[in-house]
Amino acid sequence: TLSKDTVYVLTGIYIVDSTYTLTIPSGTTIMGDTVATLFIARGGKIMADGTKDEPIVMTSRRPAGQRAAGDWGGVIILGSAPTNRSTEPVIEGGVGGLGGSGGTKAAYGGSNPADNSGVLRYVRIEYSGYRFSPNNEINGLTMGGVGSGTTLEYVQVSYSLDDGFEWFGGTVNARYLIAMGSQDDDFDTDFGFRGNLQFMFSVKDPNRWDSDASNGFESDNDGSGTAAVPFTSAVWSNVTVIGPLRVDGSSLPAGSNHQDGLRIRRNSQL
Repeated sequence: TLSKDTVYVLTGIYIVDSTYTLTIPSGTTIMGDTVATLFIARGGKIMADGTKDEPIVMTSRRPAGQRAAGDWGGVIILGSAPTNRSTEPVIEGGVGGLGGSGGTKAAYGGSNPADNSGVLRYVRIEYSGYRFSPNNEINGLTMGGVGSGTTLEYVQVSYSLDDGFEWFGGTVNARYLIAMGSQDDDFDTDFGFRGNLQFMFSVKDPNRWDSDASNGFESDNDGSGTAAVPFTSAVWSNVTVIGPLRVDGSSLPAGSNHQDGLRIRRNSQL
């Protein structure tokens, strides 16, 4: 259990292992340094229950005014809810080798749709997305096989170098999610994610985009567009996605790779 009277600094990958619970009180600040990542392994729990007046803030260790996307890793939560993978998947982002060559700490998914990974409520995640190697960044909030017993609401991801939020399988429901200035996609769903999501907002920064194209939504059943079940079939309600066009009508910067509001492809049943 942390204390809101202490500013915590992460300097590496902090693993909340199976059977352990990390409790973060409202008003707590956590600062990340380079590869720093808060990693909730399958079977572990995070109880980050902030309030409107005292949110939990996870941000860059750099001084205010010098912070930038990719300053630290981000937050990864893994659970035991179903995915559509025939073999046990390992989470993306450069942390697949945790626990040895088999990546046992980074494995996720299972047969429990009601799995409970804890609570994220009134949490801000800022300047995340550390790049371990090209095209190998951590998202602001990455979820693999997270179940419907988990509470996820009032979470804001700001200035992630990769996606704001990404779900790989799982059944977690969520409300009140905000993605601000994500360099890649705002909301990304893969591998059979089936949650119900309501009251979402995102807005792009015209001057920031990803080499693979920046979208509001991106959704795939899997990378090859197979008919693996369960299909990626999340239900989204009451969503506002604001694109990168400038208010004054001027052009986007040369080379801009902003693409679609909704990039729904590869057999997604979103």
